[in-house]
Amino acid sequence: MRIAFATMALFSLSSCAIQQSTNDWQTTTQSLNGLWRLEIIDDQQRQSTSQNVNVPNNWYLEGIDHAGVAIYQRKFDTNISEQSRYWLVFDAVDYEAKVSVNGEQVTAHTGYFSPFGAEISHLIRDRNNNVEVWVNSPNEAVTPDWSLYKTQIKGVLNHHDTRPGGAWSDAGQDKNSGGIWGDVALKVTGPTAIASLTVVPTLDLPSRRSRTQTSKPSLKALETTTTQASVSLTVNNLYSQPVSFSYRLFEGDSTTPVESYEQSVNVKAGDQTIDWKLPKKVRDLWWPWDWGKPSLYRLEVTASINGKVTDRQATTLGFRQVEFKETFDEKENKQKGQFYVNGLPYFVRGTNYIGSQWLGELTANDYQRDITLMKSANINSVRVHAHVAGKAFYDKADQAGVIVWQDFPLQWGYSDAPEFRLEAVKQVAEMTTMLANHPSIAFWSGHNEPPWDADWMKYKYPSYQPTQNQLLTEAVYQQLLKAKDKRIVRKASYTKEHPWLGWYSGDYKDYSTATFTPIVSEFGAQAMPSLTMVKHILEGEWVWPLTEQNIAKLKYHNYQPHETLMLAKVAQGESLSQFHQNSQEYQRVVTKYASEHLRLNKGEGVAAIYQFMFVDSWPSITWSVLDVTREAKSGYRALKQAYQPVIAVVERDLYSVKAHLSVTVINDSLAAYPKAMVWIRNQFDDKQWVFDGVDLPANSKKVVIEESNLAGISGAIIVGITDQNGTEISRNLYNFQDK
Repeated sequence: MRIAFATMALFSLSSCAIQQSTNDWQTTTQSLNGLWRLEIIDDQQRQSTSQNVNVPNNWYLEGIDHAGVAIYQRKFDTNISEQSRYWLVFDAVDYEAKVSVNGEQVTAHTGYFSPFGAEISHLIRDRNNNVEVWVNSPNEAVTPDWSLYKTQIKGVLNHHDTRPGGAWSDAGQDKNSGGIWGDVALKVTGPTAIASLTVVPTLDLPSRRSRTQTSKPSLKALETTTTQASVSLTVNNLYSQPVSFSYRLFEGDSTTPVESYEQSVNVKAGDQTIDWKLPKKVRDLWWPWDWGKPSLYRLEVTASINGKVTDRQATTLGFRQVEFKETFDEKENKQKGQFYVNGLPYFVRGTNYIGSQWLGELTANDYQRDITLMKSANINSVRVHAHVAGKAFYDKADQAGVIVWQDFPLQWGYSDAPEFRLEAVKQVAEMTTMLANHPSIAFWSGHNEPPWDADWMKYKYPSYQPTQNQLLTEAVYQQLLKAKDKRIVRKASYTKEHPWLGWYSGDYKDYSTATFTPIVSEFGAQAMPSLTMVKHILEGEWVWPLTEQNIAKLKYHNYQPHETLMLAKVAQGESLSQFHQNSQEYQRVVTKYASEHLRLNKGEGVAAIYQFMFVDSWPSITWSVLDVTREAKSGYRALKQAYQPVIAVVERDLYSVKAHLSVTVINDSLAAYPKAMVWIRNQFDDKQWVFDGVDLPANSKKVVIEESNLAGISGAIIVGITDQNGTEISRNLYNFQDK
């Protein structure tokens, strides 16, 4: 019954408010958030301390730097009805939990992100109820090669090079993420409780084979698309009896249903799955923000017995279809891919995201701010990198029309014990269940750089074996496939998809000649945050050149001196401020160059690119283009420019005496621009070259200037696109003196 209770927690705490009739059973949700008493258990010192803390939150954010066991306690009162059932539900506890009510254990759970709960009808009373939650969030035992054999499924939250201390030091587990960081509530139902509500939409789209080669992608043509949905309810019944289920569909935030249906079922005592289909009908589609409106619906399900409501659940859904097709081009000897949204080819301009190392600090407004900043930078997709975010993130992504790539929290190496593999499979099922109805999620991915795919680990770990975690990755992949939710399922995010040219290997200019996989899910370079934050990290004390002690402080905050100085060859300059400026300038150049040259592969096999990464998860020096305060680095502005939906990309032979250049226009939009004008202007003397009457089809790539020798062109130019009405569509800046 635990899985049913776990899924119930998701919907009971996030469902929409529904008016209750006086003839209903008592069907309410009572929040148990607020002040709890937290006792910290220190086994080594054989002592404990206690204090009041806020729930939900991570204990670190409450000023408690602790790893291991802690006990939460609180009392609550409620109004008891003999005809009602009572369920204690938790949205998220990091990492292990054992829950007792009035002295009796009622449930246990492992995993930091998924909801769980239990029925407590037999234990609850009107007054002085006591809830106690034993929580254990330990550090991994620091043994030789410990991070290759991790035993907790926490992804980037307990081992990553953006964590306090970094990935490759004994301090890499500092500032533990443990605690009750999700909502806690008492859910009240009648005899039948709806434990989960899952919706899988489908579209009746014409097959690509039936379309002519000359057909144009069009939102208008899809306005009459027929949609339907498979609906699955998991219910828990106190006893066998007839139950009526009503299904009401609402558009957006409307309070008036646009469709209503009824179903009667003779339920059996215990858990039961009830399947139903939302009939075929033309409905508005969910589109990514740069192509249209992300239309959302709300499905409200009410269970009634003899006319009295026993439970209600509601969920948001969107009608959309996502696909990813891969082929092998024997002539070019490479793999090619294409991503589709609602049957149309779509190019992904993405980023990687780790919003915080302590998820309890991120509110719905925080997630909204980050997604707004992504859209402002022309990002249309986000990879939730090797962790599961707070549930509000996915709600905001649905509303914003941002496509989500969702990783399962497996980051690098883990135990190969069979029991660990079983735990991973269980948590995969919990992840796909809790996130099932979010239209924004297009990708599931199982394991980031698993050891069997990452031979760089042989330089990190003496005990490295090239076959490690193969069974684990495969088991996770198979469980992802079992979701059968019509999403794209990827076994792993592979090392070959992470080129990192100009940072871990090669030169950033290699992006112009390298061959890429259909999905490039990591690329970028480090840059310092604001100079004020760098000084704060150094605790206001430094000398120039930086001492070993100064560098150690920066390394604890994720700075990589070898890659910065020896591989990227960022000049230190003559002061900290010059070094800071050079660091940000290098990231700017790499971000723009890599993004543009990866986009030049549109239509030639590359389907999706994901810059690494969007924002710092704590005060640090990483690959982010926004620091932890969301102050923009130069790289953010470069990404915004390079990710313009319509952009003219200039390629120039940097080593030629003559100014040979070519211009390619990439149009990711569904707007066509006939008779457009492409122009090039020197930034300093306003000399200009104009190319008129250029036809730019929708969703296309077109070379408009090929190997021209423009006499008098300077090293710093502006290249722009203007439509036939004289409206500027796009402009791009270049300084070919960039090194």
